[in-house]
Amino acid sequence: MKKLISLMAIIPTCLEVCILPVASTPPKGINIPKRQEISTFKSNPIVEEIAQPITVRLIGENIAGSGAIISQVGTEYFVLTCAHVIDSNKEAEFVVLTSDGKEHTAQRDSRFNFRDIDLAVVKFSTNNQYPVAVVRDRLILSLGEEVYVTGFPNYQQKAVNLVPTVDLGIQAYNFTKGKVIHVLNLPLEKGYKIGMSNEIEVGMSGGPVLNQYGELIGIIGRTKYAFGGLDAYQFSDGSQPSEELVEELVVASWAIPIAKLNLGNFSAN
Repeated sequence: MKKLISLMAIIPTCLEVCILPVASTPPKGINIPKRQEISTFKSNPIVEEIAQPITVRLIGENIAGSGAIISQVGTEYFVLTCAHVIDSNKEAEFVVLTSDGKEHTAQRDSRFNFRDIDLAVVKFSTNNQYPVAVVRDRLILSLGEEVYVTGFPNYQQKAVNLVPTVDLGIQAYNFTKGKVIHVLNLPLEKGYKIGMSNEIEVGMSGGPVLNQYGELIGIIGRTKYAFGGLDAYQFSDGSQPSEELVEELVVASWAIPIAKLNLGNFSAN
């Protein structure tokens, strides 16, 4: 028998991102403001308190990444992450580590198809109670706005060596703060539109991007100075930015913006 569930989830960059303010005349249909001096600011304890319990770690065959709990339906929890985090998993199931250190068997929810956007939904079941992220109905971003990114780096620096953190589980949790320095009208491939000053490490992909109120505004997926040179910064329409423009893009970590949408009823066996 089919069971109908109503899930309040998200939709990525097909929703317009409101940009405040526009910094310059956009070349080739994009908004690339001039780089701004990024001042330091104090951490936000309210955001820190919100961020950790909604941030999970995904571990499986050949994968280790992060995710954000976005919804709960009964005993089922739904986690938003990057598709590239779980695409290389060889098994149908993997492990989600929650903030209390518990391990949960999880699998990809194939009902969610984001097409060319680098997003995926993972689900797991438990009787334990976990908070879910608050997602805004309308995404509004300002250049210079404070943003916070959390996740689980795959490596830690120990003396001169990089040490894997998989065995550390949730102890590898990392909370970073920064500011919005770019918002693209025409996204990079896979839906990446928000460029931030936050220092992001490999393994944090799929982790939440939060605003100063602790609301989920995006999913992180790309570090600064991505591998691949110019090809790593191709636009979604297949065009290439100029070398001058790439110099602006490479100094930012990149996220996919999201806003809330009721995707209606989905059928589950």
